[in-house]
Amino acid sequence: MEDSDASHRESRRPAWPVLTRAALAGLALGVVVFAAGSLILYEASGVLAAAGGLVATFAAALAAGLWAGSPGVRADQAPTWRWVGAGVAVAVAGGFGTLWAFYGWERFGGAGRAFALLFLVGVPVYALGFLLPALVAWGGGYHAVGDDDERRDEARRRGAEETVLAVLAGAAVGAALSGLALLPALSPGLLLMALGAALTFPLFFPRDGSAAPESDEHLVHEEETPYGTVRVTEIVHPGGKRQPELRLYVDEEIESGELERSGAPTFAYVATAERWLRDVTQDGASYLFLGGGAYTLPRRIAEDDPGARITVVELDPAVTRAAYRFFGLRSEHGIVTLHGDARAVSQALRPGEWDRVVVDVFGGGEQVPHHLVTAEALALFRALLRPGGVALLNLIGVARGEGECRFWSVARTVAAAFPAVRLYVHVGRDFPERQNFLMAASDDPAFAFPPSAGRFEAWPVDEWPALPCAGVLRDRVDGAQTQAAPPAAGGGRGERAVSASGD
Repeated sequence: MEDSDASHRESRRPAWPVLTRAALAGLALGVVVFAAGSLILYEASGVLAAAGGLVATFAAALAAGLWAGSPGVRADQAPTWRWVGAGVAVAVAGGFGTLWAFYGWERFGGAGRAFALLFLVGVPVYALGFLLPALVAWGGGYHAVGDDDERRDEARRRGAEETVLAVLAGAAVGAALSGLALLPALSPGLLLMALGAALTFPLFFPRDGSAAPESDEHLVHEEETPYGTVRVTEIVHPGGKRQPELRLYVDEEIESGELERSGAPTFAYVATAERWLRDVTQDGASYLFLGGGAYTLPRRIAEDDPGARITVVELDPAVTRAAYRFFGLRSEHGIVTLHGDARAVSQALRPGEWDRVVVDVFGGGEQVPHHLVTAEALALFRALLRPGGVALLNLIGVARGEGECRFWSVARTVAAAFPAVRLYVHVGRDFPERQNFLMAASDDPAFAFPPSAGRFEAWPVDEWPALPCAGVLRDRVDGAQTQAAPPAAGGGRGERAVSASGD
């Protein structure tokens, strides 16, 4: 769904500060090649061999620079010192070219051409290649100022692509200018020194335009309830070009976020779940949401499909009141709310009534409560579905590293409860920290899951890691009950625990 609010069109900064610098870097590449070629090939006896050496040196130096410059690039930091290094390298090439022409070093034959290739081509091209990865990353980060993760990712990708195109365009212009105008008027050495001065001139430094005044987050509502503390905050961004954002917190953990005027979600998983559900669901379907939060997802589905029948189960009535007061929920949406524990309420619902069941509940530590992800709970949720229905779970966990046993136990429990499942990962399979996962499950073994969910990548079951610690979660583990052993004579209290069976 596309938001019509004008602030979404301000998801990118003006492109010219980045593109002009990218074009200048590309122009430097084009000029270096033509200037070096005019010196090396002019007196060469074997023009074809010399041209081949020139092209090979250029390709090798550029590839080496790109490879060496890729690690450690930062999208939030301008590559100022790499830029200065490239300017110095081009100026050094210009000085070498001046000496080459003045002393006639071409008379040294192959050895002289080897030095010329090194200093006229290898050094400056390597330095420019070393600059380009950081310049492209900075160009992408410079544009990534959208209102939510999805828009920032899209702006970052487009910014990086435009930066690459600007480099290529600059290289073409530099080559054309060198051959048609610059080299006929200036000596190659003087041209390269002038270009080096231009690259190192302070006006051409890629300033860190990504730094901006910090956004201001202030409290607009706070309420103590029997279930915790509900807070609503507003984030106002400097400059007024981005919409203010409203966030919902429960016990200091952020639960939901959306833009104040358009109501668009600021959480990538919510936007992705919305599109995914609309892609696989016909109009007029019945939805059961376990967990309301700010009601962003059910509200947006109701706005997109007025015929949808939507029921939300939310534990805390204060959260529902906050959704009505601050997050755009209205009675006209026709959403029915049942207050209570998600599993207890589900047990009282009629089986086979729902086309879609969405589980988006967290009970602290950004984890789904255990009693909602056991085999027994998932069997209950499956029973609520109509034939061919789908359950969608929002999971937060670690796929690789500390906490992976908990996450993969939940995933394998879902896979054991449903004949068809599809896991979608947001940041990446090897990301070592917590991230959002969307897990879809159906009682129809032939259900056609989409190959991806927005920018969430599918992770097939047969590619899941086999962890010995990951198992199916249950309400009660058979044979795991323990009791404190009676203290031995002279022993301390609770000194050891023994099995209830006495083993």
